[in-house]
Amino acid sequence: MSSSNPKTSRPQALPPEAAAVLDQLRSRIRRYVFLEGIALVIALLGALFWGSFLVDLCYFQLSRLELPRWFRAVVLLSGIGLLTFGLVAWVALRLLRSLRARALALVLERRFPELDDRLITAVEAADETDPATSPITAAMLRQTIVDAARAAGRLDLGGVFDKKPIRRAILMASVLVASILGLAVTNTAAMERWIAGYLSLQNGYWPRETELVIRVVAQPGDRIRDFTNGRYKHAKGTDLTLQVDVPHGKKAPSQVRLDARLANGRGNVRVYLTRVGDQPFRHTLPGLLDDADLWVTGGDFTNASAYHVHVVQPPDVAQITLHCLFPEYTGLNQRSDGKVVRTQHEVNGAQTSLPLATDFVLNVLSNKSLQHLRIEGDAGPERWEMNLHAPDATAGSAGIPIASISLKSLDGRPEIQVPCPDLMTQAIWSGAADQIALPFVLAPDGATKLPELLRSAAETNQPLTFPLPLPADTAIRIVLEDSDGITSISPARFTINGIVDQPPLVTTELKGIGSSITRKARIPIAGTLADDYGVVSARLDYRIDDAQAWSPRMFQSPPDRSLRELTLQRSESEPFERFDVLPLDLSIGQKLMVSVSAIDGCTVLEASKPVPVKAATVSTETEPPREVPVSELPAHRAYGMKYVFTIVSEEELLSMLYAREINIRKRFEQIIVELKQARQELRVQRERADEAATLKQAGTAPDAERMMDLSQGLAACADRSLHAVRKNAVETSGVESSFVDIREELVNNAADTPLMLERLDDRIIAPLRQINGTSFPATDTSLGLFKLALDKNTSPTGPMDEAGDSLDTMIQSMELILSEMRELAKFHEVVEQLKANIKAQQELLEETKRKRKENAIKGLLD
Repeated sequence: MSSSNPKTSRPQALPPEAAAVLDQLRSRIRRYVFLEGIALVIALLGALFWGSFLVDLCYFQLSRLELPRWFRAVVLLSGIGLLTFGLVAWVALRLLRSLRARALALVLERRFPELDDRLITAVEAADETDPATSPITAAMLRQTIVDAARAAGRLDLGGVFDKKPIRRAILMASVLVASILGLAVTNTAAMERWIAGYLSLQNGYWPRETELVIRVVAQPGDRIRDFTNGRYKHAKGTDLTLQVDVPHGKKAPSQVRLDARLANGRGNVRVYLTRVGDQPFRHTLPGLLDDADLWVTGGDFTNASAYHVHVVQPPDVAQITLHCLFPEYTGLNQRSDGKVVRTQHEVNGAQTSLPLATDFVLNVLSNKSLQHLRIEGDAGPERWEMNLHAPDATAGSAGIPIASISLKSLDGRPEIQVPCPDLMTQAIWSGAADQIALPFVLAPDGATKLPELLRSAAETNQPLTFPLPLPADTAIRIVLEDSDGITSISPARFTINGIVDQPPLVTTELKGIGSSITRKARIPIAGTLADDYGVVSARLDYRIDDAQAWSPRMFQSPPDRSLRELTLQRSESEPFERFDVLPLDLSIGQKLMVSVSAIDGCTVLEASKPVPVKAATVSTETEPPREVPVSELPAHRAYGMKYVFTIVSEEELLSMLYAREINIRKRFEQIIVELKQARQELRVQRERADEAATLKQAGTAPDAERMMDLSQGLAACADRSLHAVRKNAVETSGVESSFVDIREELVNNAADTPLMLERLDDRIIAPLRQINGTSFPATDTSLGLFKLALDKNTSPTGPMDEAGDSLDTMIQSMELILSEMRELAKFHEVVEQLKANIKAQQELLEETKRKRKENAIKGLLD
């Protein structure tokens, strides 16, 4: 073959025998990869199963809780992800990988050295695309390919593979699958638990012998309350009593552990609870102030999610207000545009007071929205209770009346319940359900009237009428329940006391009259009439001798309207009312009783008194009740002091006054004696004052002991003189008042004469008034200056001289008054002598008549 004339040849095709070997190797590799990959995935699945199973088992044994759902979901998603990754990485990607003939030939060449690179040469020759090949080369290649094909046909392809990895994978997969199947057969419950927990993601997938439920024992009344969706609202500052119940069919543990985690850093609480007999587990957290999360553990149970206690402010009464319409007679109602309007009266404290028969609306304001309110009180031996449910509460749908009043008796009678009209219920509640308004009337007979009203409504099936009669002086208790079902810590208690209208207070006194009067006497009566709500009528009443009924006599100036205080006076110059005796034409020796009576405008009697048919009624409207004549009212009549008088003759009255005058004159004589003694002592001490002044003016040192004696004597004189003058000033004023009384008694008994009045006014009363108004104060001032001079260690002679002159003048005036008293006494002595002569003459005439009668009878007998 010449190189100058080369020949071209085509590429040598791979013999069928070699190609079959390579294809067979390719197929066996893919089968190997598939089996190994599937085995690895199954092993991974088994590992995930047992790993999750053991984690769940250990966690439950340690905590008695199921794994959190989120954790199980993460495990599930992670497992799916890992399995998907295994399938893709260990199966799909390896199966999809291209296995070229050259790579397969290299595998065979490395595994079988006897091929001596002939197979790889044949594969490369078959893949050669260069046509520039010499004939010799081509012949050699063909021979090589033939040899490679013969050698490949004799190869054991199984020797190419390493069986250990696939065997290991299949073994692990087989063991894991066998263990899982064994678990499914021997412990079906465990398999079902794993499926429920990890595949179905169920809560509570662990079967338990024990189950515990926490409930709350709410007060008052030990009411059992459940947690709603694991939450419960509790009143702040109150005790939280927890009860741990075991549902029916579950095993009760011997001991329960309660764990509480308090909010705001209050710490944690762990207690162990045991029970006695069949009693439930109970524990109290005292005075809970913050939120708390609760867990309970017992037997094989622990609650997965905490019970949450949310602390809220309990419902409380923020304000109680009474909107009042007082009885018209009280005059307490406010008016607007001429109409009576309700007066707002706020209840502060545990008690408040209203006049009986007051119509009022009880307004109760809460600090939060309510769903139920209970008001209760006593009505004599029975107890009434009003239950009010908010209009949007579920009470009506549950068959419970939205509003009702119950009467519970203590004597064994059945309980009475009367529903309230729905329209009335709507009016009771405010829109925000935090305020109610209930109409009542404070009835004096409410303790009997309210039970009678409730029994009548229950028997006749008639709706209640408002306002309800409320017994006075009984405690009212209000219990609130808010929209969260929390009850007020303690009832709001208060008492509405009924103010019983008291009779008018009549305070009177006699002016210038005694208990003995003449037939022509005029009795002055001074004083005041007072009533809490006004005196509507007043008069004089009198009785003669043993008469039982009072006879009226009207005042000269009767009250023309209701007055809370009335002063008795005929006119501005006569501050008294006067009772004239002359029109009664009484005889000497008869008895006369006089008193002042007053009537108030009360329209309400106490419960113990029967109410007349014509008694005024109290209106429940905002308009005032009708005007009722005083004669129709169940009013109070009150009497003042009852004065008893005896009718005497003028002569006897003068004799009585003369006896009083003698005693007054003796008192006056004693006053003059004491003033003269004071004057004499002052005169003696005046000389000693001169002696003390002389000793001071001397050049030599004065005798200390003598000066002390003089000083002490002067000081004692000043004190005694002041005491004597002030004492006698009071007694002289009493003497003046006594003579004024005598004068007024003479005038009021029409037993006076102009001469007698002139002597009393000008010669006794007027001088005494001058002494009391001028002389005694001047003397007191001088003696005070005398004492002040001694205290300041100055000369007391000037004040002593002034005091002495005042005493001399006053004593002289008193002696003149005393002489007039004696002259007046002579006049009374003449009157007494005249009375004695008249009496003796009368006795003589009576004796003469008796003798004549005896002589006449004796003459007839003879």
